[in-house]
Amino acid sequence: MSTLLKSSLLSPVLIEKTVLPAAARAWLVAFAADGETAASLEACLLQLSFLDVTIKTGGIAKAIRHLSTERSPQNIIVDISRTDMPASRVHDLAQLCEPGVMVIAIGDRNDIGLYRDLVQAGVSEYIVKPITPQLLAKALSPQPTPAKNSPVSRKLGKMVAFVGARGGVGTTTLAINLAWYLADRQKRRVLLLDLDLQNGDCALALNVSPTSGLSDALANPLRIDSVFLERAMASHSERLFVLSAEEPLRADVDFLAEAVEMLVGVLRTQFHYIIVDVPRLPGAPYRRSLDMADIRVIVADQTLRSVRDTMRLQAALGEGNAAHRNLLVVNRRSDGGRYAMTLDEMAKVDLRPKIIIPFRPKQFTAAGLARHSTFTKAVATLATEISGHMPERTRWWKSAR
Repeated sequence: MSTLLKSSLLSPVLIEKTVLPAAARAWLVAFAADGETAASLEACLLQLSFLDVTIKTGGIAKAIRHLSTERSPQNIIVDISRTDMPASRVHDLAQLCEPGVMVIAIGDRNDIGLYRDLVQAGVSEYIVKPITPQLLAKALSPQPTPAKNSPVSRKLGKMVAFVGARGGVGTTTLAINLAWYLADRQKRRVLLLDLDLQNGDCALALNVSPTSGLSDALANPLRIDSVFLERAMASHSERLFVLSAEEPLRADVDFLAEAVEMLVGVLRTQFHYIIVDVPRLPGAPYRRSLDMADIRVIVADQTLRSVRDTMRLQAALGEGNAAHRNLLVVNRRSDGGRYAMTLDEMAKVDLRPKIIIPFRPKQFTAAGLARHSTFTKAVATLATEISGHMPERTRWWKSAR
């Protein structure tokens, strides 16, 4: 694998970056397989007085290419006529969709088996051609709240919480670069949430200015909604956003666990991933953050103190299960001093890291990481563990540049 991991964390640029507003979402984009279907869709939508729509030709292949570079619309109509393995292609499309997107498939096969496969893959409705205004109106009408185990058309974003076994093990650095990788390399919409409200390290590292929005949201959780959060978060790129604060050091920062729960609940409906940097502080809000997370990434080194605190942290979190996985990452290998524990010794106390990152300080002195750096590979491996998507291989003529 050859991947160049560039992050503003590693680039000597201005400390603060202009905050850009989040791109607006279209209400409906349709992807017809041919011109005849496009004309039929346009006539039906016009008859229904749906004017804020965009119709493109190219079918589901065009839809997948579009969503790999653009924000998901609120509703998608995709034509799967003459598509090989349509359920698999719809699944690929659903993986790119933001949470809350409604996908309507249209096709030329009246097959109950296909319908069930499409619903399982994530569509909310399947319309067999010819298309009529009545069928479209029914499919686009507001749907009742789906059941808990409904398909991915109403999926929620995944929460990944990072916590360090002790200070200085690189927890924030790893969280930031994972968020960047998921947004830039895997083209996912990612929110980086920094719960250390008095330091704002995530905003500093990504060269964006922290705002008072996060503190306001946690102090007044009843105000939290999608509009409020769009104004509160800073935009690092088209797909990576940051919620971070920098409260005065003398200020008493206090918020309830329920506020974090409400905040993450709304964020799950807007982002594929919520990466949370959880400070090593006692308190119910931070414990609740770890309890809610789908994946808890524990970052440690090989010092005796870190090993002890990792064991205590794992005992507090539990062994983990399918709903709440624990991933142990050993960072700065070979930098634990003469009394550092070896990996074999750690295994004897039931500490088996999923990812091991050697200590390579020179990789952080240049403007960007080397293409074949061990840290780059570690971030890619961690992203694969979390998302299940293998990194794309860079062609040899591109890696040689």
